[in-house]
Amino acid sequence: MPKERLNVDLSGKTAIVTGGSRGIGKAISLALAQAGANIVIAARSEEEPPSLPGTIYKTAEEIKVLGGKALPVRCDVTVAGEVESMVGKAVSTYGAIDILVNNAGVLHGATFLETEISDFDNIWRVNVLGVFLCTRAVLPIMIQRKSGSIINISSSRAESTDTRNSAYSASKAGLNRMMLKLAAEVAEYNIAVNLLNPGTMVRSEGIIARLPANITDSLPPTSIVGPPTVWLAAQDAASYTGKIAQADTFGTEWP
Repeated sequence: MPKERLNVDLSGKTAIVTGGSRGIGKAISLALAQAGANIVIAARSEEEPPSLPGTIYKTAEEIKVLGGKALPVRCDVTVAGEVESMVGKAVSTYGAIDILVNNAGVLHGATFLETEISDFDNIWRVNVLGVFLCTRAVLPIMIQRKSGSIINISSSRAESTDTRNSAYSASKAGLNRMMLKLAAEVAEYNIAVNLLNPGTMVRSEGIIARLPANITDSLPPTSIVGPPTVWLAAQDAASYTGKIAQADTFGTEWP
């Protein structure tokens, strides 16, 4: 990978990362912080369950140990009032919002007939409505500044045709279409809108809790999403927007 693609300086920028208490969201938060950005860690995880380590406060502390700035904010992305409050705290603390990473999401591996209505509703509320609410909350700020980068964590399931995961796959396909259309809508304001597909399962806390060690031990670490997210965070509508990019091909097939 060319050296200039690795030397991204986000100093003075502020990034909101939803679902930043663990997994991919935590890896993204750490990577953006190491590139110089102030990080707002937005998630519900104030306490950690026994089998699922990670909280917004632990991620913030790790960032501060690295010399970065972090603001942990308890936020349910499906509740408009909580999202607006979180964005307000981010602006009052850091002055602006330059980057939004819509990472918060829920997995669901059931078949179509196994999927309860409550499951379907929760998947769509978190994976699609949550992205809509967070994006809608930051867009006026970015439009006024005529600058910003919105990065959405997608999934290869959005295009899959195999069995199971139908509701989850549909939510990610809906996310893709919603954000690709948004990219065209906000291009005139110099705002980049992209989707990042990790390309495979990664060794997150959630996957480790679900699958046996003989499978998870062979998976790539969550840090695989860090470099491509940092690069996307530095883009604008003139340089790179309206794309679905693969994290595992960053530096070889794109940008």
